[in-house]
Amino acid sequence: MKFSEALQAQPKAFVYAEAALLVVLIGLLDSVGGWDMSMFIFYAAPILLLALLTNRRSAILCALICAAVWFWAKSDTNPYGTPEAYLWATFNRTAYFIFVAIGGTAMKAQREEVGARMEAMMRTRELEQEIVRVSEHEQMRIGQDLHDGLCQSLAAINCAAACLRVDLEVKSLPEADAASGIQQMLKEAVMEARDLARGIFPVQMDGEGLHAALEELVAKTNRLRQVVASLELRGEVVIQDPQVAMHLYRIIQQALNNVLSHARAGHVVISLGREEERLVITVADDGVGFTPARLSGRGMGLRTMHYRARLIGAELSIDSKPDAGTRVRCVLPRPPTP
Repeated sequence: MKFSEALQAQPKAFVYAEAALLVVLIGLLDSVGGWDMSMFIFYAAPILLLALLTNRRSAILCALICAAVWFWAKSDTNPYGTPEAYLWATFNRTAYFIFVAIGGTAMKAQREEVGARMEAMMRTRELEQEIVRVSEHEQMRIGQDLHDGLCQSLAAINCAAACLRVDLEVKSLPEADAASGIQQMLKEAVMEARDLARGIFPVQMDGEGLHAALEELVAKTNRLRQVVASLELRGEVVIQDPQVAMHLYRIIQQALNNVLSHARAGHVVISLGREEERLVITVADDGVGFTPARLSGRGMGLRTMHYRARLIGAELSIDSKPDAGTRVRCVLPRPPTP
């Protein structure tokens, strides 16, 4: 426990006793030190102690007591020729002590306000992380249900359609062509359902899940024929934390979606690798690019990418120029190691 935390945790009676002891010790030292060895500035210590750990009333009362102790300690050694001058000096000291008390309580209030704001920010961040975690967990459940439920049912129906097609072909019935068409549509439906399941929760729970999911993403992109996508892996990249892997995948997925929607590119390269102790991921295309002004006006996709990067402690940067393509770079300073 830190010293400041230990002070705040102690009972208020101990705080008052400590302040009183400080006042007595400072007063005694002040009385034996003479006028030239004044302990005047040290009276602020017990005043600030009460101001920061109790309340304003106690601090102001301590300020008045300190003024009285100072008056007593210097009564025999003060250089003033008249009592009025000494009283005026005492009044000035009293004003200083009261100013310290008020300033100390203001510092306490400001510190408590800053602490409350920081606590609220931490609670908000934790809530945001929990929302994302629950959302990803629900997507995982839906993806698994699609894969284990709907995909298996469609596969079974496809098998039945194949058997029906074979029977119709053996009997040379004209309905065999219709059965073949139904089987083909079922094959396409199975593929679409599996793609949907992998899109909802693409990253498996093992360390190789991100690499495998990105290979699927690149293959699916190439099937669309809108752009030629390729995946480059520089060295071994293993991420054991599935949440980190999921956020990285979503960042790459959103960057690729932006390429397909806006870049008018012919080629996009997704690159993963380690640079010293950092994991570096880039998504680079040869599209039309854009200016920083256009970047600042973009919507939810880029904000979500930056938010996901912050959640895992990564840095996300986007570099683009007109007719020079776009490069999205995500750097994870301390990637999980196997």
